[in-house]
Amino acid sequence: MTNYDVFNGDTDGIFARHQLRLALPLDTINISGVKRDVNLLRHVEAVEGDLVTVLDISHAKNRKDVLRILESGAKVEYFDHHDPGELIEHPNITYHINTEPNVSTGLIVNSHVNGKNRLWSIATAFGDNHMDLAMNMAKSENLNEDQIILLKQIGLVVNYNSYGQTIEDLFYSPEEIAEAARACGSDIFKFLEQGDIFSTLLENFNADMSSAVCQEPFSISKNGVIYTLPNEAWTHRIMGSFSNHLVSTNKNLACAIAVLNSDGTYRISVRSSINNPHGAGNLCGNFGGGGREKAGGINNLPASDMNTFKEEFDKVFS
Repeated sequence: MTNYDVFNGDTDGIFARHQLRLALPLDTINISGVKRDVNLLRHVEAVEGDLVTVLDISHAKNRKDVLRILESGAKVEYFDHHDPGELIEHPNITYHINTEPNVSTGLIVNSHVNGKNRLWSIATAFGDNHMDLAMNMAKSENLNEDQIILLKQIGLVVNYNSYGQTIEDLFYSPEEIAEAARACGSDIFKFLEQGDIFSTLLENFNADMSSAVCQEPFSISKNGVIYTLPNEAWTHRIMGSFSNHLVSTNKNLACAIAVLNSDGTYRISVRSSINNPHGAGNLCGNFGGGGREKAGGINNLPASDMNTFKEEFDKVFS
């Protein structure tokens, strides 16, 4: 019997998986990728008796491979907060899915394991930009201000590390981050001691964010802003974090960050406003992307469609 853990390469995927395995240890083959590589189940060649645990990747985007894995006789356990599309009725699959806007996969796992090692799920909430929720959870743990700041920074920089077109674009692969988390055990603050990972990510995060806030918007409306950024390494790295920063600093604002790809298309990160966290995933779905109510993305929007995207963005978030 082989156990597979398949998880998104961002904070939510990596730390949700870590919290689950702290509570329910298993020897696993780990499969992950950059944040936008959501078709990860294509890499799983399971057979009868295997267990495939999936965390924080779209069921809708992987449904064909979920069916294939189930037909092999393997069992599947699915933890996620994205719109799953059509669920599969099969005795070998167990779903733990909650699509409420202010829920991360880490919080779903936190509930599943009855709050064991809860600080890891708080980091996922910070990484997924559930700032008020994460702050309230952190305060309930009687953490001091310095500990809360560190927890927030860990969540933010691991999430920042997940953005790239390929694994080679990242400072550290998701598997390296997962191994660093494993070395911490239950103590998330030991993450600061895992080589140069934290210091490297924090330094580059701060530098890239400083560059991002100096950019001029492509479009501004009452409730939304769109940025178009050039095809540079730092713009691909910071797009998700910059999106989260914009909506966190103005809770009535929705935003889209469009970064030029090498083929002339745009990769876009969309965030609904915090005060009205709906519409991002459906908007992106209309342009070949996807996501959830609060956040979505498009991998390859033709430049000729940018004005149409702007019109639809304005309609959704007006």
